[in-house]
Amino acid sequence: MIVLLPGLWAAPRTTVGEPSRPVRRLARWLGRARASGDSGAAPGWEAVLAERLGYRPQGGGARTWLAQPVQLTPGMKDLVAHPVDAVAESEREALWAAAQPELEAAGARLVVAADGLWELCMDAEGEVGGVPPSLGLGQAMSAPPLRSEAARRLQVLTTGLQMAWFQHPVNLQRERDGRGAVHGLWLWSPGQPGAARAASRVCGGGALGRWLAAGAGLDWQADPAAAPAEQGDTVVVVDALAAPPIPERRLELLESVATEVVGPRLPGLLRGQLTMLEFIDPQAEAGTGPGSLVLGRGDLLAFWRRPRRP
Repeated sequence: MIVLLPGLWAAPRTTVGEPSRPVRRLARWLGRARASGDSGAAPGWEAVLAERLGYRPQGGGARTWLAQPVQLTPGMKDLVAHPVDAVAESEREALWAAAQPELEAAGARLVVAADGLWELCMDAEGEVGGVPPSLGLGQAMSAPPLRSEAARRLQVLTTGLQMAWFQHPVNLQRERDGRGAVHGLWLWSPGQPGAARAASRVCGGGALGRWLAAGAGLDWQADPAAAPAEQGDTVVVVDALAAPPIPERRLELLESVATEVVGPRLPGLLRGQLTMLEFIDPQAEAGTGPGSLVLGRGDLLAFWRRPRRP
C-alpha cells in the first residue's frame, strides 16, 4: 500500500503543543520505516499518483489536459494563479462561447469530464505536461519553455483566452459578487495511461484523484480509509494535509492517518498479508525529509530506531 501525504514534512507555521497519542504512534512507525529515496525536486502529489497509476509522458497525438479555471493576480514582476469558486453551468457556457474562436484557431476543444472537471483536448506534437495544481496554484507563474509545437500552441491559446475573458460580463458579475473572475486556465497533463502500474485502486485525492483513477480505468473511493485492510494494491491520498487552514486541523488529519489509515493495516503487515507500507511526501523539499519511507514486517520490530516526528 502506498500512502501519499503531501505536506507531511512541512515546517509548522505555529506550535500547538504536544502531539496527541495517535500522532506519537505515527511518528514511531515513521521512524521504524526505512528511507528508500532522497527528496529532490518536489513533483506534486498528482504527478506521483499518475506515475503509480501507469501514466507516462506523451510526445504526440491526441492528448488531454486538466483545464482548471483560475483567477490571475498581478505581482511585482509576475502573475499568480488562484483557484476560483464553482463556475455555474450558464457561466461556463458563456465563457466557452466567447473562447470558441481561440479554440478553433488552436485546433482544441474544451469538454466537461464526468466528474465536472474541465478538460482541454488537442492533437499536437511534442511533450508538454505543465505543473500540477498543488505546486503551481498560489505561486508565481514562470514562462514555460516553448520547445515544441504543443507548447507554442498552448501558449498562444492561453493568452488568447485571457484576452477573450477580460471584462467578460460573466467575470464582471462574479467580481461584483466577490467570487473571483475566471481569467484563464491552469493546464496540466498526467500523460497517457497504459503503462505498468503499482496499484489498482485509489482512495482519496478528491476530484483530481477520481479523475486520474477514471482515466486509468481504476476503482476510486472518496474516503482515504476505505481501502481493505488486507489488500495492498492501493494508493491512499490525504491531499488535505498539503494546506490545512489551521494547525489544529493538521493535527486532526495526522491523527486520522494514524488511527484510520496506518493502524488498521499493521496486523496485515505482521501476518504477511501486506508486503509493505510506503509513505511518500511528494512536496518535501530537499533536506526537509526523506522522499520515501518503506515500512515492512521486520521494520515494525526495530524498536531501537528513533521516531520521525511529522
